[in-house]
Amino acid sequence: MTKFRLHYLLIICFTLTLSLVMLPAHAEVTIKFWHAMSGSRIDLLKGMAEQFNKTHPGITVQAQYIGSYNETLNKTIAAVKAGDPPHVFQLYEVGTRGMIDGGMIVPIGDLAKPGEVDWSDYVDAVMSYYTIEGKLYSMPFNSSTPILYYNKTFFRKAGLDPNKPPETWNQVREIGKKLIESGVAEYGITWNLHSWYFEQWHAVQNALLVNNGNGRQGRATKVLFDGPVGVKIVKWWTDLEKEKIYLNAGRGWSNHRKAFISGQAAMMISSTSDVTQMTNAFNEKGWELGTGFFPRPDDVPRQGVIIGGGTLWITKGHPQEEIDAAWEFVKWMSMPEQQVTWHKGTGYFPIRKSAMKLLEEEGWYTKFPNYRVAFDQLLQTKTSLATQGALIGVFPQLREAVQSAIEKVIEGKATPEEALKEAAQKTNKELERYNALFQ
Repeated sequence: MTKFRLHYLLIICFTLTLSLVMLPAHAEVTIKFWHAMSGSRIDLLKGMAEQFNKTHPGITVQAQYIGSYNETLNKTIAAVKAGDPPHVFQLYEVGTRGMIDGGMIVPIGDLAKPGEVDWSDYVDAVMSYYTIEGKLYSMPFNSSTPILYYNKTFFRKAGLDPNKPPETWNQVREIGKKLIESGVAEYGITWNLHSWYFEQWHAVQNALLVNNGNGRQGRATKVLFDGPVGVKIVKWWTDLEKEKIYLNAGRGWSNHRKAFISGQAAMMISSTSDVTQMTNAFNEKGWELGTGFFPRPDDVPRQGVIIGGGTLWITKGHPQEEIDAAWEFVKWMSMPEQQVTWHKGTGYFPIRKSAMKLLEEEGWYTKFPNYRVAFDQLLQTKTSLATQGALIGVFPQLREAVQSAIEKVIEGKATPEEALKEAAQKTNKELERYNALFQ
């Protein structure tokens, strides 16, 4: 080989080596995931995100607790305005109308390719709530319903059947009285002062919260909660407080749990997402926990409940590779195996039928029947505009107005009729201003 040819070959080799070195490495995509799950759920979600990262090379999900659902929503909106939004954020179910109207998200229905996801495997009530005009806008993840928790140990001490929790309002009153009179607890029952239960008691009676088919047959323009059904709910609620059977634990999501765990109240109404927390707390106390359906009025057949909880939303405005990565993450989070993990760690019921099958096959519900009550309650729910839940762009304002109304009645500042009429007027004004933005 001549010196010239050797020199030429060396140049070619050097050039090839240099070009290989200079080739861009596979880009790492980082996804910001903002959520509203506090307490032990922070670590649970962090662990799930880390598991996703291990099984999806090239994508890193950073899970971060932002605060309550309201705080997460407000901070996400601020981040969108600042040009640096999270790729994925978690939001409560009542934020659906506002998110659709807000123009800041990518609908899940626009990302899923035909046949990519078996939507028939999702629980019907979940898909029914989040599918608007034929399109799914967010990915179902943490779904819940309100259920009754009760202290079986206290029931036995009071001479009550521990396998027969109250199913109706009158039974709540009568059993609550017996528990108090027996001396096992200071109060018969507690739940936090939240509009969610007010909304659920409308659905149980197949009553609409707002007009135009609960906002599903057209934009809601007027609330209906100040009618006879709403007055009936508030009257029962506040009368129970006057009789000192119900402990008003105030707003928030901690005081009623503390009252139940401490034994101050023998029963509690709360989200099914509390099952794991209550189970662990009762095990430490040496008490036996029971769960039952959300109590209904005695004079109406049970229609069912509305799903609560939240979903995962993807914000728009990101590079396509980041949108694709975010889609992979939310899709993975709703898969059966992840739903089993989430259900066991919290009590939120699985949103996939196949996840339920996995749990049944391993005997989970045989060993822990309290986890199944919420799912059975949902399966018995009759689909209607009432149980689908209301769609209204000012839901946070509606809830604030309803909660303030109930407080006024408890404090003796207004009758149920007066308080709800005022709350309806306030909400209707907010709704009118909101709808004007989309005319």
